[in-house]
Amino acid sequence: MNKLFFIAITIFLATAAKSQPKTTQNGLEVRPATIEFSVTPGATASRKIYVTNTLTEKTQFTVYLNDWRRDTVGGHVFSEPGPDQRSCAKWVTIDNTFFELEPGQRQEINITLQHPIDSMEAPQMKWCMLFIETTKEKKVESTTGFKTTIANRYRVGVHLYQTPPEITEKEVKLIQITSLAADANSYRLICRNTGKTQLQCSGYIELFSLSDGSKLRLPSQEFPIFPEQIRYVDFSLPEQLAKGKYTLTGIIDAGIDVPLEAGQLTIEIK
Repeated sequence: MNKLFFIAITIFLATAAKSQPKTTQNGLEVRPATIEFSVTPGATASRKIYVTNTLTEKTQFTVYLNDWRRDTVGGHVFSEPGPDQRSCAKWVTIDNTFFELEPGQRQEINITLQHPIDSMEAPQMKWCMLFIETTKEKKVESTTGFKTTIANRYRVGVHLYQTPPEITEKEVKLIQITSLAADANSYRLICRNTGKTQLQCSGYIELFSLSDGSKLRLPSQEFPIFPEQIRYVDFSLPEQLAKGKYTLTGIIDAGIDVPLEAGQLTIEIK
């Protein structure tokens, strides 16, 4: 008798940065990668998403929402839609959550966000993730007679952001600069978005030698940060750095309309 041996599932997730016009993953192409709403209480706004089947056969797609947060190093942490106080998923409707496409065929999806007029919440930025996903299944029979079911699930995430037009406050704070215990030549900038909107930040470190006055700036790291989010930005000092004492300056730059945040440490390279 043939028996079902195991089920292997592969999930491919692509969540594109704000600057990208589309997201392409094996099996589907989705554009745009990010949708921004700016809806007032009682108002409604709609946007369109376009999905193209880039596989070589007819494929089924499903569309659904998730809540998500970024962790302290920028990783995506997903959860069921709705409970998160920053979620806008309960305000979002999708006109088509299941469809089939022939190879090369494109589907238009209408996304509508309706801000409730009687919301008791204070105005704040909210967000969620819209996923478009496809599943292909095939059975492979081994020489021992066991069957393996392989499900290749391709999915693309589209960022949905809702920022009320009156929310404009931007502010970031550098909370701490600390050395990492596991590596004496690595340092961490810890910052927090204390404003009301999402920020696109650049973090970097500058070194000033107290011995000869030479300066060195480490390559910057770019990262987005949600309101109230804490973010870690880690740097490793160059291995060839000369021994001696240095002033280490950590800087967080959130754009021309936000004051720079900086802090300093005196360190010694032995």
